[in-house]
Amino acid sequence: MSLLSQQIHSYLSLRGSIIRAIAYGDVAAADVLRITQINPNSYQLRRQNPDLWTIDEISQLATALGHETNTLKPIRQLTLLLQLLPNSKQKEVHQRAQLTRRKLLVRQANCNNWKVWELQQIADVL
Repeated sequence: MSLLSQQIHSYLSLRGSIIRAIAYGDVAAADVLRITQINPNSYQLRRQNPDLWTIDEISQLATALGHETNTLKPIRQLTLLLQLLPNSKQKEVHQRAQLTRRKLLVRQANCNNWKVWELQQIADVL
């Protein structure tokens, strides 16, 4: 398993543990709202669909809950790191994760646009 794949899996694991903590009530709703600065309606939507949590929100929650946040830096730079892969591997990653040049530009401009399933597919290919 490549280093980048390990870093993506680490982020997904961190994300999962934070979402579980929220789902099981280990973190009070008021604390989540205060930490992430989202409104109660957005919070309810995220509880119903955990894919809506952004990388920045996960980062804020991880920091507040005392989790190690080193796994977030590679995710923020993922578009650039993917460009360092050999062309054949880049093509495979793009096909599996259904990434177009336009999608990559959007994700490079704002890392919060990465979809969880895309990250999973990228990690699987690597």
